[in-house]
Amino acid sequence: MHALVFAALLVPAGVPGEATASPGSGPSLPLVAQYTAPPQRAPPAPPPPSPPASAPKAQAPNPPAQRQPASQNPDDVPEVPPPFQANVSDPLLTPAPAAPQQIQSWNEALTLLRQRSTDLQAVLGQVEFAAGTWRIALANLLPTVGGTLSVQYNVLNPEIPAVGGGIGGGVGGGVAGAGGFKPTELLGIGVLTANVPVVDLASLYALGSAKESRRTAALSLAETRRQLTRGLAQALVSVSSNERLAEVNRVNLRTALERLALAQRRFELGAGTRLDVVRVEQDAQVARRNVVTGDENLRQAREALGLALGTPSAVGLKPGLELTTLLQGAKATCRTLESLENRPDIAAAKSRQVVAERAIGEVYRQYAPTLDLTSTTTALTVNPGFAEVPIWNVGASLVLPFWDGGAREGRLRQARGQLEQARADTTDRERNVVIEVTQAKRVVQVTQATRDLAERERGLAEENDRLTRRSFEVGTGTSLELVQSAGALRQAELELVLRDFQFRQAQVDAFLSEAACDW
Repeated sequence: MHALVFAALLVPAGVPGEATASPGSGPSLPLVAQYTAPPQRAPPAPPPPSPPASAPKAQAPNPPAQRQPASQNPDDVPEVPPPFQANVSDPLLTPAPAAPQQIQSWNEALTLLRQRSTDLQAVLGQVEFAAGTWRIALANLLPTVGGTLSVQYNVLNPEIPAVGGGIGGGVGGGVAGAGGFKPTELLGIGVLTANVPVVDLASLYALGSAKESRRTAALSLAETRRQLTRGLAQALVSVSSNERLAEVNRVNLRTALERLALAQRRFELGAGTRLDVVRVEQDAQVARRNVVTGDENLRQAREALGLALGTPSAVGLKPGLELTTLLQGAKATCRTLESLENRPDIAAAKSRQVVAERAIGEVYRQYAPTLDLTSTTTALTVNPGFAEVPIWNVGASLVLPFWDGGAREGRLRQARGQLEQARADTTDRERNVVIEVTQAKRVVQVTQATRDLAERERGLAEENDRLTRRSFEVGTGTSLELVQSAGALRQAELELVLRDFQFRQAQVDAFLSEAACDW
């Protein structure tokens, strides 16, 4: 009531009950309603009709209220266009050419390695050399027999044969008078000598050293086979990984070209900018560069495999050949050792140390005297007849090595120096092998863990790239996000291939670090 009275007092004289509208304010409204109506907010839905009032009251215009969005129906989802499909082509998408020669099995690779490896041939030569050294040492202990045939003619007095000066005079004169035969003027002489070593301590000890040297050469051959097996397995793993990497690079290039086609399509439709196209095109160039470098790495890996097999050309793997099958063949060729002491390189180092120790014993035994039995038989041509044997000498010789100018002392010092070197080499090799085996086992665990992590990262990068690409298709993502997600995916793909290569290589190293290969 008080509000109505106050409003009535404010009504100007003129038209009773109404207020004069100001110019440009629209239709005039009752002033009572204009000042007495409470301010109302726009409801989300129209309010129910109010009961009729006793006096008509016009609703005054309220200040503009903020419009609240109506609650959306979960079923009313805006329609999303289908993913963009692009047909792309590029010369670099062609698969890498196959190698001129392909390996089909581990046995085939091992056969080529046996036939053509120069390292294996060199070590086989060392084995043959050691066998020859042992045979020479044995010959110093066995009897030796030699013969000499010569023809002589006395120019000054042909009737008097001369056999080496004084000996010839005795033979020609005394023998002819006593035996009734006469040497011919053109004298033919045959001398047969024999020598039998009876006591030779230095040669006997050297025979044992030569035998140990043969054992050293055989152990070196076993170590060379282990190293060749390791190198062959690593070369096969490298070729397989680089072939996989070449495939991944082409997949990444195809994806980059599809992104480029999408960016160009958006630019043509006016939804994108030239900057978007340039960014994605830069990413495509990076993908092309990876294809080129990856193919070169594949060619180098195939050439390295060819060199390992003794072939001056690239060697690849047969399509569809699993790397696991090859590695199983390598494990079947070699055997696991029970102790690291039996590893060929450690055993060879210890054998060389034994040879160096025996070299000192050989020098000491050169101070001992030697005893040999000798025999000499001489035959002459006579007239009448053919030949007579007038001389057969049997004797013994005892050699006493009093002084040789210090040569034996020098050889003794050389032998001691070689022994110190052999001991240091053996100790160093034993330490390195222990650390090598420990690290090889640990690297398997580390590379397996990193490979699993790289696989998870690749999955996340793939999902991130898919979502980013989809956002870019519908217009909510930027080209920068698209390029960044593409680079992350490409890096994750390459990282996964690299980690898988390291894991398989670590498996080979861990197995062969405690193995011996007897092929």
